[in-house]
Amino acid sequence: MQAASPGTLPRPSLLGPLANPTYRGIWVATLFSNFGVWIQSVAAAWAMTSIAPTVDFVAWVQAATSLPPLFFTLLGGVLADRIDQRLIFLVAQLIVLTVALALSALQSLGWMTPWLLLALTFALDSGSALRYPAYQTTIGEILPREQIPSALVLSSIGWNIARATGPALGGLIIALWGVPAAFAVNALCNVQIIFVLMRWRRRAKIVKPKATTSIASEIRGGFTYVVNAPAIRSAMLRCFVFTLFASALWSLLPLVAKNLVGGGPSTYGVMLGALGGGALIGAAVIGWMRYRLGLRRLFAVASLCFAIATAVLAFVPSLWLLVPMLALGGMGWMVALSTFNVVVQMAAAPAFKGRAISVYYVGLFGGLALGSWVWGHVAQQLDVRTGLAAAAVGLVMSLALYRRPSRMDLHFAAPAEAAD
Repeated sequence: MQAASPGTLPRPSLLGPLANPTYRGIWVATLFSNFGVWIQSVAAAWAMTSIAPTVDFVAWVQAATSLPPLFFTLLGGVLADRIDQRLIFLVAQLIVLTVALALSALQSLGWMTPWLLLALTFALDSGSALRYPAYQTTIGEILPREQIPSALVLSSIGWNIARATGPALGGLIIALWGVPAAFAVNALCNVQIIFVLMRWRRRAKIVKPKATTSIASEIRGGFTYVVNAPAIRSAMLRCFVFTLFASALWSLLPLVAKNLVGGGPSTYGVMLGALGGGALIGAAVIGWMRYRLGLRRLFAVASLCFAIATAVLAFVPSLWLLVPMLALGGMGWMVALSTFNVVVQMAAAPAFKGRAISVYYVGLFGGLALGSWVWGHVAQQLDVRTGLAAAAVGLVMSLALYRRPSRMDLHFAAPAEAAD
């Protein structure tokens, strides 16, 4: 086998980062926080199906979740390059905790309206958006560079463990105790990460470069850096296109569960759990796939898997036939997004890492937010099946982006691809 080139992604032990006690503590606490995210997601989407005047409001819940990163990850990226990431992380988690408690109280009192639910969902995910760059740059501070790809995959595994079981747990909580209880559990799930961050003591003081320009100037500098970094620019474009079409599945899934499959909140939880289970399978094989296929083929396979799941969702009304197809889609989703993330982390210069990550999230969540609005509008004007079918066609057409290697692929080529 041909030896790996200097640009080849390393293949360290996947579990290696967990030997670091600081990373392990943050990973476990973040796992609980991720459970809260998915319980919150099920609760918000299901609450909206009960109070929405039209079906497009249900898709807008996904948009309310996806829009905050467009506004707040850029600010979070600048702050992560300027000040202590732990402080940003703590403030963001406190915002999430406070809004989750407000959601629970308002739902219990019967004061919730569609627009209020959207506004509070937006506020909660604004806190989450602030913490994204801080969390990613914290990984780079705690671990050596060669362990960063494994740490990012572990972060995706934690996210998808919660995705595989959190939605079903959320559906069970709603069925037994109602939506307010699910919102309250989300608040509880965010307590541990706050304590972990407060107890974290660095071995050495981190000195940030002194800011000499305004926040707006630094945001512009981050965009300029990304535009002039071919690997990151290519990853952003591909990520935006992928999430633009993939958002149809996520935003319309509650309507499929309720109207096409004829189920309740537990059915929606099972469908989300299937996506999460598939993502866990993707996490188990991503290292081997990246090494054997290279990024270009890997992204194409991931997009095709998600396209198949989206198309089947439009035409198959049986839950048990949908579950394996959703698992296939979950595998494609995890493989694509975690690899985009690795590219940005490994390509970004230290002085711009926070801003590069934040611009990447703008592309990711920009595609999700725009797609959620588009597919919700299509479902309202035509029907859910048409929206899903059109999105599946778009994903297949996006494979044209992978016909030729880009600078991203060449910079991070796997041995198999480098030999082509």
